[in-house]
Amino acid sequence: MKISDYIFQKGNIVSIYGEAGTGKTIIGVHVALELGNSLYISTKDSSYKARVEKLKGRPDVYFTQAPTQPEMISAILKASQLGLQLIVIDPVNYLYKISRRKKDLELPLILCQGFSKNGINNNNKVLLLWDISGNNRVAGELFMRRFSDEVLRITKGEIIGNLRVCKFRILDSGVVGCL
Repeated sequence: MKISDYIFQKGNIVSIYGEAGTGKTIIGVHVALELGNSLYISTKDSSYKARVEKLKGRPDVYFTQAPTQPEMISAILKASQLGLQLIVIDPVNYLYKISRRKKDLELPLILCQGFSKNGINNNNKVLLLWDISGNNRVAGELFMRRFSDEVLRITKGEIIGNLRVCKFRILDSGVVGCL
């Protein structure tokens, strides 16, 4: 089974959360490349660029940085205008962790809901990656649960859902899974 099939098995808006270093970013990049016709939005920094350079890019996969809420909103709207079918936001809760302002998280999530309902057969997909804090909690967890069709947890080598697990391995050439 492809990782994207596993992730989107139970819905079109899926959240993945986990500790730093567990593979959230590389999984997000992998899903964008696997599905194509997608936009990967980094809200934090350009660390994804080194990972992307190691992987074979596709002409229908776009990458952008959106360190502010207006830039994130603009990127989501642009994905709709371009007719893309997948948005990955990594991490979606970065600005909220800093500001603790509800609007920094709620408005982008509302736009993501609208994006998922656009497209052919209301089948656009959104992958939201969430950082956890030092106390092992997701900043904005109530938003995560309210706006997601499914919430998955990632650990080193596993994406864990409700009564299901996808084991994966990160290689220099990309990600292999579900094993």
